[in-house]
Amino acid sequence: MKPSARLLALFGLTVASSALAQYGYTPPVAPTPPQPPTMPAAPAYPSYPSYPSTAPATPPAGMGVDTGYGYGTPSYGSPTYGSPTSGYAPQPMPGPAVAGFGATGDMLSYGYLEGFYQYTDFKDDLLEGASGVGLSLSAELFKPLFIKGGFNWGTAGGGTDEKDGYDFNSVSIGVGAYVPITQRFHLLFDVGGAYYKLDADKESVAFSDGAIYVHPAIRIAATESLELGAGLTFSSSDDYGTMLFDVGAYWKMFSALDLKLGADFGEEHSAYKAGLRLRW
Repeated sequence: MKPSARLLALFGLTVASSALAQYGYTPPVAPTPPQPPTMPAAPAYPSYPSYPSTAPATPPAGMGVDTGYGYGTPSYGSPTYGSPTSGYAPQPMPGPAVAGFGATGDMLSYGYLEGFYQYTDFKDDLLEGASGVGLSLSAELFKPLFIKGGFNWGTAGGGTDEKDGYDFNSVSIGVGAYVPITQRFHLLFDVGGAYYKLDADKESVAFSDGAIYVHPAIRIAATESLELGAGLTFSSSDDYGTMLFDVGAYWKMFSALDLKLGADFGEEHSAYKAGLRLRW
């Protein structure tokens, strides 16, 4: 390009710039692109305490781990089951003292059946001693009440002219209550009716008598295997005697079977007993 043409072009640009500045025209500016929206901050979750540093890195002995579900399963056959580290303490088995009266008081049961041999010695010189059997049954209704019944039979053949043969029978039934002062010591009281009959060769010594009786008594569990008892019977009978003192001892042979030895001492007779008692 020629120098004159360059000068003309430069002059034209200068004039154009002056004109634009004089009339306030400015070239447009490119628009600013919009800013993207600000995302909300993530919610803050509470932090949980970390596992104690003193905890063992591996499960305690005796505990299994189910990796499929993440639950620990106790190993019941492990010798450490029930240890302080396993978190389980087995319950103790109840001992004899937990159930009922315990090892000693279980002899003082009011549910029993007795069967015994009895030798009766009447104080009347015309009657010789009689051998026989007896039964006694007791059942607890509800604490502290019980019912009790008894039956005795004896016979004597009479061996001399002075003494005559006879048969003797007695039956009784009553209701009573007991008070356990301790597990080893009970007070009891029963009241009821009784019937006594003696059939003898001589009518002069025979009798038949019904009566009402009251019987206060005590029972003592002296040891785990020995029970002692005593009582007084007051009766309205005129022929069989109005008062009778009885004593007895029971020795535990098995868990519910006892050996019995006892004696009665009354105004008209004495009796000696030996037999067995079944408790429940």
